[in-house]
Amino acid sequence: MKVKITDLQDLMIQLLKKNYSDTEAQSISEVLLYAELSGKNTQGLLKLMGGSEAAQNIKPKHPPKIIKETKLSALIDGGGANGPLVAQVATDKAISIAMEQGFAIVGSNNTFSSVGAISFYARKLAKNNLIGIVAAGSPKAILHDGGIDPLYGTNPIAFSFPTETHSITFDSASSAITWSGLVRAKALGQKLPENVAIDKNGNMTVDPDEAMSGALLPFDRSYKGSGIAMCIELLTGPLTGAQYIFEDGDWGTIFIAISPDLLVGVDEFKKHSSDFISKIKESRTMPGKKIHIPGFDKESQIDELMRLGEIEIEDKIIKALKGML
Repeated sequence: MKVKITDLQDLMIQLLKKNYSDTEAQSISEVLLYAELSGKNTQGLLKLMGGSEAAQNIKPKHPPKIIKETKLSALIDGGGANGPLVAQVATDKAISIAMEQGFAIVGSNNTFSSVGAISFYARKLAKNNLIGIVAAGSPKAILHDGGIDPLYGTNPIAFSFPTETHSITFDSASSAITWSGLVRAKALGQKLPENVAIDKNGNMTVDPDEAMSGALLPFDRSYKGSGIAMCIELLTGPLTGAQYIFEDGDWGTIFIAISPDLLVGVDEFKKHSSDFISKIKESRTMPGKKIHIPGFDKESQIDELMRLGEIEIEDKIIKALKGML
């Protein structure tokens, strides 16, 4: 069904106000709304579904707070809040530091859940003329190449670069399928794609239940993918003071902001990053294919949805959310 975007965000805010202030609920809703507008459905309204892990039901012990700070960095204790709120605070802090110093690294720990669509935060950094890098840890799911046991989280990483128009934003999980993809397949009674997961005995499986008790493969099914997952685990766990190789509890995230002024300058970088896009768009394509620039092309879709003021949402999801009020 078609839903007004303003009505959808109001609905999210009303639900989130159960355990969060108006300002906090607004901040969390921005992340969830972006996920819906950009087609990342598993990171949007689904975060409000379920029991104790639903975003609105996560009751923080205290607001996110800075527990260590230098001229170039900050470490944030999330207070047990849901991920998107803590990540918004961390992103804003990274922007503040980088705008003054040219560089910032901000870590967060003591977060109760996933931060959601990490491209949101990287994109926000780029919208402030910064190059953004965001990596998020999560409960163990991916095996180490050659192993059977799950060790690393699905551990996504995102990059975003400002241009003279839209940002170039790329994000990817380290796994062959996201955990949300498993949950969705299970809920819909669907099989998984081939060659993305193993069961607890190390056998390939297309059963989401067996995969949940087994492990996910890295995105390239090789040591390179598990190596990237391992590096993200180190950045988001030991470096932030959050848990690592864990099943439940304290999720860590890292935010890096770099001003092009440290090297060529913002205007020069944006000029050449825009030329960079033109060169890619002008390149030859395979039959039936077209060039797609991650994030950059998606921005036009988001702008169009905002102009129309409506978005398509499954009836049962809207009814379920309204039933929670």
